[in-house]
Amino acid sequence: MLLRRIKSSVLVAALSMGTAMSLSAPASAQFGAQAGFADSFRPEFLDRDMPLFVEILKLEDWQRPIVEVLLQDYMVSYEAGVEDVKNRMRGLQSRIGNARPDAVMEMILEPLAVWDTKRAELGRNFLNNVRAQLTGGQIDRWPRFERTLRREKELPRGELMGESVDLFTLVRTLRFPYEIEEAIDPIVVEYELALDEALAVRTAKIDSLQDKIKDAMASMDFEAGLSATDQIMATRVQVRRIQDEFLVRIAEALPGEFNERFRTTALAEGYPRAFRPTPIPRLLESVRTLSDLTDEQRAQLDEIEADFDLRLSNIQMRIVEAFRIHEPGEARIKVQRMIDRRNGKKVERIQTEADQIVAKKNDLVDETRRRILAVLTPEQTGSLPGNSRPRNGAGGTSDGTPGGVRSDKIRTLAPGKDHPARPRFKSPDELSKGGDRGVGARSTSPSGDKGGKQDRGSD
Repeated sequence: MLLRRIKSSVLVAALSMGTAMSLSAPASAQFGAQAGFADSFRPEFLDRDMPLFVEILKLEDWQRPIVEVLLQDYMVSYEAGVEDVKNRMRGLQSRIGNARPDAVMEMILEPLAVWDTKRAELGRNFLNNVRAQLTGGQIDRWPRFERTLRREKELPRGELMGESVDLFTLVRTLRFPYEIEEAIDPIVVEYELALDEALAVRTAKIDSLQDKIKDAMASMDFEAGLSATDQIMATRVQVRRIQDEFLVRIAEALPGEFNERFRTTALAEGYPRAFRPTPIPRLLESVRTLSDLTDEQRAQLDEIEADFDLRLSNIQMRIVEAFRIHEPGEARIKVQRMIDRRNGKKVERIQTEADQIVAKKNDLVDETRRRILAVLTPEQTGSLPGNSRPRNGAGGTSDGTPGGVRSDKIRTLAPGKDHPARPRFKSPDELSKGGDRGVGARSTSPSGDKGGKQDRGSD
C-alpha cells in the first residue's frame, strides 16, 4: 500500500506539471530506467523484510518489537521524503512555462538528486540502528545478512535472461537429501560469495553513473547516455556469467536424477522464454487415455514423444545460447532505433536471433501435433473428448476431413477433477473469430501465450 501511494503521488505530481512528455521520450525513458527513477520511489525496506531480519540475525523475542518500530520509523520518514519531493516538483509549475525541454529536465532532476542522497542516508541510518540492537553473536552474522539482503534486493533488478535466478534459494527449495546438500555446500557457498561480489560491482557501477546518465538526459546527449548504459550492461553480463557458471557446476556435483532436476528448474527460471511449456505433453496424455489404442500405436506415440523431447531440448538450448550472445547488445540497438524513429527515419521491424529460434520451436510443435493425430484412426480421432461434429458414412466428417478433426481445431484443456488434461475442439464461434487458418493454427501457442499470439520480432 505504501509503495502504491508513493508511485501514485509522484506520477500525479509529474503529470500536473506537464512534464510527462519530456520524460517519456523513448530514448530518455531507456536512460531513465538506468538512472534509477523507479528505485528513487521504491522503499528499500518493507514490512515483508522482517522475516529476513529474524531468520538470518536470529533475533530474540525482545528484539523483534524494537526492529519493527525502527522499520516503521524508516517507512514513515521515507513517505515524508517522497511527499517533500512531490511538493517541490509542484512548486516548479510556475517556473516551467515555455522553458526548453532540457531546462525542464534539469528542473525535474534537481529535487530527485537531493532526494536520492536523503533516501540513501535513511537506509544507512536504519541498518545502523538495527545493528546497534544486536548482541556479539548476532554481529558475527551481519556479513551473511548483508549478502542475503543484497541478493534479495538486487537480483530482481536484472534485465538480462539468466541474470536474476537465485540458485542459492533454489537449492534450498528443491530439498535434496541432507547428505547431498552437505556435499554441494562448498560450491553453493562459493556461488554465494561470487554472486555477492558481482552484484556489489553492478550496484556500485549503476550508482557511480547516475549523474552522467541524468546529465545525458538533461542535455539530450544520447551517445553519452548509451556509453553509460553500455558500462552498466557489462556488469550485468558478469552477473549472468556467474549464474551460468555455477548452474553448471552445481548440477555437475549432483548425482543422477537430482542433477537433471536442478538443471532443468534453474534453466527454466533463468531463461523462461526458452522453456515456456508446450501443449504436446497434454495432448499425448489425452490420446493415451483412448481405450482402443493398439500396441503398435502406443509404440508410435512413444517414438514421436522421444523425438519431440530430443529436438525440443536442442531448440531450447539454442534459444538460451542466443540470449547469452545477442541480448546484451540488443538494448543499444533498441535505443538507436528509437532515436532514428524520433528523427524521422524509417525503421523496419527486425527479428532477433532468439525470435527466429522460438519460431522454429513453434514449427516443431505444429509438426508434432500433426504426427500424433496421424497415428489415430478416424474413429479414434472422432472419439477424442470434445469432438461432437457430425460424421458421414465413411467415418469422416461432413466436410470430408478424415476423422472429423483438423489440428487447427484442437486446443488442450487443463486437467479437471474428474478427467486428465485433454484436447478440446474449437467451437464454430471460436473458429469464426480467429478465421479458418488451416492446419497448424492454434488458439494457445506452443510458447504458452493465449489467443494464438506468437513471439514477435523486436520493435
